[in-house]
This record gives sequence, structure tokens and C-alpha cells, in this order.
Amino acid sequence: GSRDAGESDVTFEVTLVNDRSHWEVSRDKCTLAPSKKVFAPGNLRATNDNPKYDALVKHWISDRYTLRYTGGMVPDVYHMFAKSGGVFSNVSSDKARAKLRLLYEVAAMGLLVECAGGVTTHESEDISVLDLEVDDLDRRLGVCFGSKDEVALYKKFMFE
Repeated sequence: GSRDAGESDVTFEVTLVNDRSHWEVSRDKCTLAPSKKVFAPGNLRATNDNPKYDALVKHWISDRYTLRYTGGMVPDVYHMFAKSGGVFSNVSSDKARAKLRLLYEVAAMGLLVECAGGVTTHESEDISVLDLEVDDLDRRLGVCFGSKDEVALYKKFMFE
């Protein structure tokens, strides 16, 4: 369909209704607030040999962030949409390799996060996951997705 000039991309929510026979728009727009003290830290094994990730997770805990972790990126990111903010991280290390695939998982969820006003970054390079080249169908990487200020905090711990 056509779009009006100046209209921005949005993330919206649909719900399966009528005995699971019809999709209905249940929220016209999902947005992520700049800051929200909710964290979902994936691949916590990496904290054993990634001191920066260990320090970041300890910061979230000591700063009284609410833990929300299911073990899956999709439900954890969706929780950010439901609560209008937060941060999801999945960081790798030498002994705890990255599992999330750019083409099949990271790019799709990253697009939704950015369209909702959030920010995405590669785990160790200050670049949006949407700007990464798909040079291998099985390319795996660590990421951070979420509210603008929460991802900025991630970058402070991980990149400086």
C-alpha cells in the first residue's frame, strides 16, 4: 500500500481471535520508552569469562532492575513491547559462543525494536544489527536490543 509522506515505520500488535481464525490489530503502535529498569540477560554463562558482561549484569542487579528472562529472545523482546521498555542482551565469550542467527532471528526482531523507537547494537561493535551484512546464512552474533538509554548503558559497559 501507499504511505503518506513523513509517516514513519511502526511496530504494532496483532492478536489471533475468533477461535484462532482471524488476526486483529490489538495495538496500533508499540513504543519503547527511552528508559525502563527491566533486563533480560541471555547467555549468562558468558559472564564467567567476559568481565565486561559480568560487570554489566552485576550493575543491573545492584541498581535494582527487574529481571525478566525466559530463555528465549522472542518472548523477552515481546515483553519489552508489552511493558513499553527494557533491555535484552545476549553476549558471547570464548567459552559461551553466540547462538542467535542474524538472518533468521536478529534482523527480524531488531527491525521491530527499531520501528518501536528502540535501539539495537552488535555485542562488540557500535552498529545497528540492521546495518550488518548477511555474508553467511548461519552467521551468529551477540546483541543488545531495547530502550535507547538502556542500550546506551550497555555500550558504556561493553565498548569503553
